[in-house]
Amino acid sequence: MDGVSRGTPTPVVSHTQVENDTRTEGRRATEITAAQRREHNQREIHEHLDTMFQKYRKPTTLPPDASAEDHAKVAEHNRKIDALVSSRAELLASEGEDLDSVRRTWDNAHSLDKKSTSGSSFVAGLPFALVAGAQHLYPSMVEVPAKMLTTLAGTTSPVAEAAAQGLVGALEAVVTDQISTAAQNEMNKDLLFLKAPEDKLHDVMVDALKDKEPTLLRQAGDGAAEMQTFTARNVLRNGLDTHLSSKANQPGLRPEAQATATTNAANSRTAITSAGGVLATMATSHLARMREEKSGLRDAAQIFARKDAEPKENLADERDWYETYKAAKDTSFRTMAGHAASRVGNATIGTLSSTLEGVRSLGTARSVLANGGFAATFSGVSAIQQAATASISNPLVKAGVSNAINLVGSAAAFGVYGAMNAVGQKVADKASEWYDKDNHAAPKAAARQAMESTRNGANHAIEATRNGVNHAIEATRNGANQAMESARNGIDSALATGRQTLNTASSMVGGIDTDAITRQLMGQVNELRQRQRQQPNEEDGIEMV
Repeated sequence: MDGVSRGTPTPVVSHTQVENDTRTEGRRATEITAAQRREHNQREIHEHLDTMFQKYRKPTTLPPDASAEDHAKVAEHNRKIDALVSSRAELLASEGEDLDSVRRTWDNAHSLDKKSTSGSSFVAGLPFALVAGAQHLYPSMVEVPAKMLTTLAGTTSPVAEAAAQGLVGALEAVVTDQISTAAQNEMNKDLLFLKAPEDKLHDVMVDALKDKEPTLLRQAGDGAAEMQTFTARNVLRNGLDTHLSSKANQPGLRPEAQATATTNAANSRTAITSAGGVLATMATSHLARMREEKSGLRDAAQIFARKDAEPKENLADERDWYETYKAAKDTSFRTMAGHAASRVGNATIGTLSSTLEGVRSLGTARSVLANGGFAATFSGVSAIQQAATASISNPLVKAGVSNAINLVGSAAAFGVYGAMNAVGQKVADKASEWYDKDNHAAPKAAARQAMESTRNGANHAIEATRNGVNHAIEATRNGANQAMESARNGIDSALATGRQTLNTASSMVGGIDTDAITRQLMGQVNELRQRQRQQPNEEDGIEMV
């Protein structure tokens, strides 16, 4: 036994125990790997979103005269952006999303928005095209109202009639277009993934987007430029019209062939006007989409900046944005088309109210400026066309001149229309805001002060004039009284002198009855004084101002 070791005996481990321990270690390794993966995904998504939102942060470098409050506002704005990024990245990672899935979702949302823009702008362009076709098929739609206008104006001038037709035709098109656009609002409401309505975004994102809006002048220029897709359509239409007009007026052409060629030219012009108008509307919408994407007014960040319909105190509790994210991730063009059909159905149900809303919108500042400018410009173009081509006898030259004027005039008309659609309402709102802030008080006070000064000056002048008249009247009256008193005294003196003379004469002659003569003279004097008293006062005949 001395040779036997007395150390602690080695425990015997069974095969089953070894397998269980191996499984436990494997599960622990797997769990650690999943947590690390989630943390890795959250970090990558956070970096991606942080870069995406960088353009919506406010610059921390402020002017030297910036106040502490300005610095605090910038810091608070950027803190809210950071909070959005952190909360969104955390939820995405917890739902098993990684950087690749986020990027694919963005690509899919961008593609779906392009298709939605095409579809909605196609529908939006139809009313304008239908009106153009109807005006071609039924010229009385334009001619009858235009005739009524010229009759009311009391003129039969061909130029005035052309101006009236241009005005009526343009108004019929744009008014119908606006009412139909309002009727489609329900269908197009919150249609895009990368552009959300203001009321669905967090305030910090709304403020950031306002900072990215260009100046009103730039917006007007962009709106006018994007509407020049209609000028491209007009180049094609007017060029083809001039060519077909030359075919219709070839020398020696039979009347039947000439009539057919003329009809073909008119039909081609109407077809390009209608179909080309729809394509031009679609092109304008895509130009606006690309411009907004380039300037950051459309971006995937708006998916993550959405807020819940029911406000939450903590960003981590918000889920509406994630539902939008999943829709952008899982939606295909086919499912989007089905969803569009349901939108059309919902819009159809509310057609009456939407149409009434469209009619009411005709009175807005944007509508008045855009539609009025468009119609007035076309009216002028039509008048110029008539005046310029009235003396041209060659049909080909006449068509060429008319189309050239139309091309230039249409470019101007659509430019005005696009510019006013972009900024008309904003200009009116700014003017109203300026007025509501009582900025009008100063000019009103100045005008009121000028009126008060003018009134005071007039009153002073009237008062001075009245005082002058009164003084003149008083002086005249005093002078008259003094003259009458002098005359009376003179008469009395003369009577006394006469009496004395008579008495002297009578004493010398002895036979004259001086008392009788004196009584007779005194009677005449008294009669004269009585008449003087009965004369009206001169003051009674003057109106005092």
